Amino acid sequence: MYIENIKVKNFRNYHNQSINFKNGMNILIGPNGIGKTNLLEAIYLLSTTRSHRNNDEKEMIRFNEEFAAVEGNVTTKYGKDKLDVIIHKKGKSLSVNNILVKKNSEFIGKLNAVLFSPNDMDLFDSSPRDRRRLIDMEMGKLSRGYMLNLSNYLRFLKQRNAYLKQQRLGDVMLETYTELLFNPQIQIIKERNSFINSLNAYLSYFYNEISGEKNKLQIVYKSFIKEKENVDLMKQEMKQAYENLKERDLALKQTNVGIHREDYEFYLNNMNVSKYCSQGQKRMVILALKLSIVQIIYQIKREYPILLLDDVFSELDSEHRICLLRLLPNSVQTIITTTDLREVNLIRRQDVNIIKIGKGMINNG
Repeated sequence: MYIENIKVKNFRNYHNQSINFKNGMNILIGPNGIGKTNLLEAIYLLSTTRSHRNNDEKEMIRFNEEFAAVEGNVTTKYGKDKLDVIIHKKGKSLSVNNILVKKNSEFIGKLNAVLFSPNDMDLFDSSPRDRRRLIDMEMGKLSRGYMLNLSNYLRFLKQRNAYLKQQRLGDVMLETYTELLFNPQIQIIKERNSFINSLNAYLSYFYNEISGEKNKLQIVYKSFIKEKENVDLMKQEMKQAYENLKERDLALKQTNVGIHREDYEFYLNNMNVSKYCSQGQKRMVILALKLSIVQIIYQIKREYPILLLDDVFSELDSEHRICLLRLLPNSVQTIITTTDLREVNLIRRQDVNIIKIGKGMINNG
């Protein structure tokens, strides 16, 4: 899989620009604040329908403009697709090959992109919601069924919370709304466990290759109930968990237990990464995580995703840069941003495409 080109109109600092990529190593070079990250954001938008920076989509619209548009042409093992995202001040529209799609799930996964951003360093100190969002997004690229179960769960959760606001203790309808949550949660827990197990099979390898040390890196999925082969036992445990917190739910008028409250914790040699690791170690943990995700996507799809690396080399010394570059498969289209070509002068490949970025301008070649 690779992206041939993108066109951006009224997107961030770009008025109307296009950029061509090679199916290999692409380097976007330019000063800080010039718009390199905006281009990676545009590609990520085509992959996930959202920005990696914030939740306010209107911020992607250029100042004093009414809309922003991103178009990308993608080649996969199945053929070619033209993807379009148009962001208006009241929403957005998605289309595949000029046909509008109504659901995000029909768009996500047409272009698989894995992004490393300096913002990822906040993952360890942010809320569980941000960690869930990351895992959910990566899983959603691989499984429409997962996104469907998550969508159904959130819809039922919204209904239960609305009913809790009515303050009807012991009402049979509350039990009905609670039971609606069971089936999608069981599937979500099973898929989350499977995905985390797959990640853990790669994490230590990539961390050790980048760091040059021997360590054990793993993610622990903090599920509110344990996965069991017997679905009825899982439902029984769920029912008890909701019963235990029913009075609290009614007092706070919201559901306080379920997969929307779960978390993921990172451990390096059995030490909690968020509490005990240095910034350098955290950076290598994130890189190991992203490279593991690349491998899982290939393992499932039999096709590599696009790898987006935003300012990845600036905080790495030359030794760690060399280690990271060795881990980038030649068959993965990689797009890297940098302010200084000396940061990537260790690349020994023939397929390097240098793209100079000016103020709202792009110079291919």
